[in-house]
Amino acid sequence: MMTANVVLDAFRDLWEGFMSRLPSLAVGLVVLLFFYLLARAVRFLVSHSIMKVRASEHAARVVSRLAFTGILALGVLVALGVMGVNPGALVASLGLVSVGIGFALKDVIENFIAGITIILQRPFVIGDGVRFGDVEGVVEDVRVRDTVIRMFDGRKVFVPNRSLFSGVVINSTVNRRRRLDFKVGVAYAADLTRAAAVAEKALRALDGVLDEPPPLVVLEGLGENSVELRVFFWLDPTTCDPLQVKSRAISAVKAALEKEGITIPEATA
Repeated sequence: MMTANVVLDAFRDLWEGFMSRLPSLAVGLVVLLFFYLLARAVRFLVSHSIMKVRASEHAARVVSRLAFTGILALGVLVALGVMGVNPGALVASLGLVSVGIGFALKDVIENFIAGITIILQRPFVIGDGVRFGDVEGVVEDVRVRDTVIRMFDGRKVFVPNRSLFSGVVINSTVNRRRRLDFKVGVAYAADLTRAAAVAEKALRALDGVLDEPPPLVVLEGLGENSVELRVFFWLDPTTCDPLQVKSRAISAVKAALEKEGITIPEATA
């Protein structure tokens, strides 16, 4: 009989304790629901904002989930405090665990932070032509860990975001004007002023070459059997293939010089 009384007293104390905490538990659940709804709203806004900057869907999803998790975790801590639970010890223990995880995932975290920074600062976006060291091509995707670049020969390169963030990246598309150049040699007996004018005229009539800034031909040096001219011209890399335009430009200048009787000496070995 005494054992039954002890059990009943224990259940009575438990029930009374539960009833005394019931208001704080209810308020804590309301607080948790509020933070959950807030986290969902922030996740939607973050995802929508990142997609506007032409980042990848994967990146938008990861960043929005990170924002959702962070706000929800804050809501859990606040709700525990309202319910009378001291979250200090929990936070301290999680802090010790996070230190160990941080050391183990140092490279992943650095690439993640660099990826977020690239997405927000937009040094380049999908479709831009970029050059990073020996890698030159078109950006296909900006992900949280790495950036996918399709090189002009068709190969795909996965560059860690940490390397892009700390290195020098040349964006050939951002200002929609790119200057190309090539050399051409003419005979010493040729009229250099006339040769330059013929080359400039040939370039102005070529599709893909911009009128502003105009093509420019300058004297670069004296070769062994020719006077070397450097031909400059501008194009819009977003509307044409720079390699194809350069190829047509060289062919057009050569044909125009030969048509005007200006000799292009053969190169010596």
